[in-house]
Amino acid sequence: MEITIYRRHWAGCKHKDDRYHPRCGCSLWFQFNWSGLNTALDGNKLHRGQNKWSAETCIWSEAQTNKRRLDSELTALLEGKPVRQNITVQAAVEEWLKFKEQNKIGIKKAKLMGDKLIAWCKGNDVIVLTALTPERAMRFRNSLPYRTGDSSSLSVHWSVINGFFGWAVGMGYIEKNPSPDTRIFPQFRIKYEQREVVPPTKEEMEKVLATATGRVGVLVRLMRESAMSLVDSHKFGMSLSDGEKYGVSKPERRPLVQDRTLIRGNRTKTNERYRVRISQSLAEQLEALGSPAFPDTYVKWREDVNKVIRQSGVKMTPHGFRHYRITELLAAGVRVEDVADMVGTSPKEIRETYRHWIKEAEDRLDEVQRQAWLAQGLDKNGNLKADQVHLDEDDDSKPNRLQ
Repeated sequence: MEITIYRRHWAGCKHKDDRYHPRCGCSLWFQFNWSGLNTALDGNKLHRGQNKWSAETCIWSEAQTNKRRLDSELTALLEGKPVRQNITVQAAVEEWLKFKEQNKIGIKKAKLMGDKLIAWCKGNDVIVLTALTPERAMRFRNSLPYRTGDSSSLSVHWSVINGFFGWAVGMGYIEKNPSPDTRIFPQFRIKYEQREVVPPTKEEMEKVLATATGRVGVLVRLMRESAMSLVDSHKFGMSLSDGEKYGVSKPERRPLVQDRTLIRGNRTKTNERYRVRISQSLAEQLEALGSPAFPDTYVKWREDVNKVIRQSGVKMTPHGFRHYRITELLAAGVRVEDVADMVGTSPKEIRETYRHWIKEAEDRLDEVQRQAWLAQGLDKNGNLKADQVHLDEDDDSKPNRLQ
């Protein structure tokens, strides 16, 4: 089948008399004759006779690649052979969410981002999934309301959409991910500089703990002592059936207790292992609550913890308990690697997120060393004091009485 590539110039283009100008920047189109029955492909109507379709690009080399693919698909269509499925964006998103639910993969962010993609596509006349070109994918990304620069919000949410595109490739709905590969095109990388954590102060933490009572009081104390996040802490003592009953995310990653005070598990968010001990008194309080210690949904416990924080008058989030414990351990001089093992993250992440508090620990140890030197009668730098130097010199000048 003969497919012609030509330019559709805008009125002010100085090359408008040349339909085949290689680099003018106007959009490229395909023109071809279809001899089959009226049908559709990629959401475009195929009429018997002449058809004109957008090449979805203004770059000649890309248009040639798209031409070869179109030629192959039109030929297959004429011969009655199977052509890749022209699934709509909405149908693909709905199938993706169903797939994630069946495989017990959390869908909260997936549904949020899927709904945003569907809404954007409807507003921009993008019906079928194959019509999502790299240009349109980037336009959709630019429309998202998430911050970058000093926040990972856009990066986190865009990774969800990339997950959808990857699933669609695996299903055969699209040939490749329309989001540009940042290893090849680094200019499309979402850049941000993560802000250093500012944990609540000791006084603020005490106010929150004093405000919390009952089960929620035990829950916040567990987060404060273990540095486990709320999504992990509220699964304490749950069985797999409890997790399914309360609809928790990844119930298999619940904390497990050994020797009453030792907690092991894998973080719900990252699947990284953690190992941490809690106090004997907290262990007894948890045992008194029975199993599960915190029955009900994650949403319910998140609301209860946030309510306690608001009542205390402290400005923080439930994750503040984790930040507080990590910075407390670092400031006490605990090794970064040991803290990482306790809380289930990498030493690199600890150093990047809590670098100020590591310095505080180093300063504290420096002060301990200075005090040790002073206690030994040396100066703060570990040297002999001036009067001691003079005494040593006098001793050297005296004759040895044994001679």
